[in-house]
Amino acid sequence: MFDIPSWLPPILGLAILAAVVILRLQTANQIRTRLSDEDEPLEEPTENTASRSEPATGLISNWLYLAGFRSPNATITFVAATTGLALVGGIVMYRIHSEGTVDQIANLVSAIPGGVGNVIIPFVLAMPWFVWTVILLLPMLFVRAVRRQRVQLIEEDLPLVLDLLNTLAQAGIGFDAALDRILDAQSADRPLIQELRTFQYDLLAGRPRIESLRRLARRINVATFSTFISAIIQSEQVGAGIAQTLRIQAADFRSRRREKAMAAAMTVPSKLIVPMVIGFLPGVFVALMGPLLFQALQMLDRTMRGVGGGG
Repeated sequence: MFDIPSWLPPILGLAILAAVVILRLQTANQIRTRLSDEDEPLEEPTENTASRSEPATGLISNWLYLAGFRSPNATITFVAATTGLALVGGIVMYRIHSEGTVDQIANLVSAIPGGVGNVIIPFVLAMPWFVWTVILLLPMLFVRAVRRQRVQLIEEDLPLVLDLLNTLAQAGIGFDAALDRILDAQSADRPLIQELRTFQYDLLAGRPRIESLRRLARRINVATFSTFISAIIQSEQVGAGIAQTLRIQAADFRSRRREKAMAAAMTVPSKLIVPMVIGFLPGVFVALMGPLLFQALQMLDRTMRGVGGGG
C-alpha cells in the first residue's frame, strides 16, 4: 500500500469537473443547433454528411471541425483524451515526488556557488507541475499542429486552383464546369479539393450558390481563401463576369505571395543570429582568444616560478 499525496485528489477532481462542464456545454450547443435547424429540409444521409455539415457552435467543436476532425464523437474523444492525460500526469507527478527526484535535483542545484542555485530552486520545485501541464496539453498541441498543416496545404493548393480556374474561364468554360474538371484532375485527399467537392454537393442538394460559397468559406476559415470567396460572391451579386474576377484574384494572390516571400527573406538575417551566436561565435572566440590565453598562462607560470625561485 502507498500513501496518496494530498495534491493528487484536487487534480483528479478538477480534471473530472472540467470534463463534465465541457460535455454539458457541448450537449447544450448541439441542442440549440438542432432546434435552430429544425425547419430546414432534411438531407439524405450519405458518407459525406459529416464533412458537409456546418461548423458547430461550440468553441471546442468548431476548433476541432476546422482542424479536420469532423466525426460526431470528436469532442467527446478530445475531452476523454485530455482527462486521461490529466490522470496520467497526476500519476507521473506522484512518481516524481515518491522517488525524491525533485529533492535530489534541488540539492544538486543548491550546491552551485555564488547563490545561483537559490534562484533556480523555485523552477526545480515547479518541475512536476510543468510536466503535468505538458502532458495535459498534448491533445491540444496535436490538434493545433494538424490545423496548421491543413492551412498550409490549403494555401499551397489555392494558387494552382486559381490559375486553372482563370485559364479555363478565359477559354469560355463556366465556373462549375471548370471546377469539376479541376477536381477530377487533382488528388482527392487534399483539404482544399475535399472542401470544393463538398461545395459541389451543396449545390446538387439544392442550396443557393451564395449560401454554399459562404458555407465553404466558414468550413475552411483561411483569410486568403475567404477573400477569394468574398470576391466571387460579390461578382455573383452584381452580375459581373466570373473570368475577370478570377483574373484579378489570381494576379492579386500572386502579388501577395511575392510580398510574403520577400518578407520571409527579410527576416532570415534576424533568424540567423541565434544559430550564429550558439554555433559560430564560440569557435571564433576559441580560435582567436585560445592562443592569447595560452601565452598568458605560460607567462603567468614563468612569473610564478621566478618568484618562487627567488624566494
